[in-house]
Order: sequence, then structure tokens, then C-alpha cells
Amino acid sequence: MNKLLACLSLAGGVLMSLPAAAAEWKLISETEDPDKTISWYVDMTSIVRDEDYLRAFLRTTWSVPQFAADQTAYQSTTYMNYFDCDARKIAFTANTYYGTAEPEGAPVHKEPDQPPATLKFQSVIPGSAGETRLDFVCQFRSKNFLTRAATRATHG
Repeated sequence: MNKLLACLSLAGGVLMSLPAAAAEWKLISETEDPDKTISWYVDMTSIVRDEDYLRAFLRTTWSVPQFAADQTAYQSTTYMNYFDCDARKIAFTANTYYGTAEPEGAPVHKEPDQPPATLKFQSVIPGSAGETRLDFVCQFRSKNFLTRAATRATHG
């Protein structure tokens, strides 16, 4: 019986971490630096209301590998952003790093999802990629397709 409960618990945890639908990545901005292109995408299927915020999964991709402090190479990351549209602030959580430009295969590093109450919201800098992400996502805050999030599944 204990083994059955453990298996059911594990299966439930795996299912909770899977995205509800296939990601629909939309390019929202890109650098113009010829030496290193950085592209920012949002998963259009993930934009929802969550508590007092909008929440969406995003992806950043680099044209050349980046290196973590421990010298682990990665070329893309997916992460959850919470957007406080009125205060013009963003908080990040659930970062998953991949060795390739596409978020596929086993991640090279993963940071866990944190609840909104524990996140550090930061003001966006005018003209920054953060401001572009905030402006893009916040334009959907009054749209009918948004629903209040019942659960927070992570991409990646």
C-alpha cells in the first residue's frame, strides 16, 4: 500500500509540472547586436491572472553560449514572470536553463518555482527588454481569454 501511495504521489507531481498545453512561443523583442543576438519570447498560452498579477512563461535565447558561475554552458532559459502592470514591476521564478537555443531535452540547471508572496518585484528600466516584456504581457490584462490560475505548472 505504501508503494502504491508513493507511486501515485510521484505521478501526480510529474503531471502537475507538465504544461497544460503545448507552448506557443511568440517573439516579442530581439537585440540588434551583430556579435550576440538575444531573443525574448512569451508563451501566449501561459498568460493568466494569478492573485493580483499577470503571470506568463517566457524564454530568452542567445546566439552564442552563455556560462554560469560554475562554467556550465547554456543557450536558452525558460522562466516564469509575474507582472504588476500598475506598479510597472516584474518578478522572476522557475528558471530552467538549456544547453541549446530551443528549450528541449534535459536542462543543464533548474531553479524552483516560488510563490508570488516570496518574490522580489523589480521596477522595469525604461527602454529595457524588461519594459518590453511588461508592456507586451500587460496589454492582455483586460482580455477575455485570461483566466484566474488555479495551479502554477512550470514549463521546461
